[in-house]
Amino acid sequence: MIKTLALLITFLFSFANAELEEQKINYLLDEVEKSGLTFSRNNETHSAKEARAHLKFKYHSAKGFFFSSSSITARNFIDKIASSSSTTGELYYIISKDGKKIPTKEWLDEKLKKFAPPKKK
Repeated sequence: MIKTLALLITFLFSFANAELEEQKINYLLDEVEKSGLTFSRNNETHSAKEARAHLKFKYHSAKGFFFSSSSITARNFIDKIASSSSTTGELYYIISKDGKKIPTKEWLDEKLKKFAPPKKK
């Protein structure tokens, strides 16, 4: 009985944690699109909307290929998916309004610090 209860609690915690990580990743994707900034990927520039679509595609591909859906975290998303090209290894950059190139990892790290879980209704 105790083992069953412990297993159930572990499962519920894992599910809740996976849901929170999914919320964080969606928040980061939304922040990318809302930024209106230019993104540099493999020496080509892309709009914020295009960057969001690309990162979302990479995220969904990685969920089924490299990570189980419960093991991917916002930290994994930033470090393994959203920071560099998986084919060339080149870093991704955000180009600020004043033309400064900021590694996407740094930009997303700052955004993640500001994440607050949505209020429950």
